[in-house]
Amino acid sequence: MMQKPVRLEINNTGAWKVLGRFDAADDFGAEIVLNAAEQLAQALVESGNRLTLRVSCADAPHWVLMHWNDPETGWRDARTGEPA
Repeated sequence: MMQKPVRLEINNTGAWKVLGRFDAADDFGAEIVLNAAEQLAQALVESGNRLTLRVSCADAPHWVLMHWNDPETGWRDARTGEPA
């Protein structure tokens, strides 16, 4: 059972799509998911794609916790804009 269920989402066409869910309370597992998502996003951006990733609460309301907009800035806290 997940303690802090969140959703990894991608937007590459104007609509958010859920890629998967993971437990943000599991530091090791969450780091693996976020690193893999960032590697995929970087590869797609380098191939000419425009996209954004975000992590939001899995249960409604789906508050955004962090986002990834480009390889230069990486993951950012949605509220503060600081590195996540």
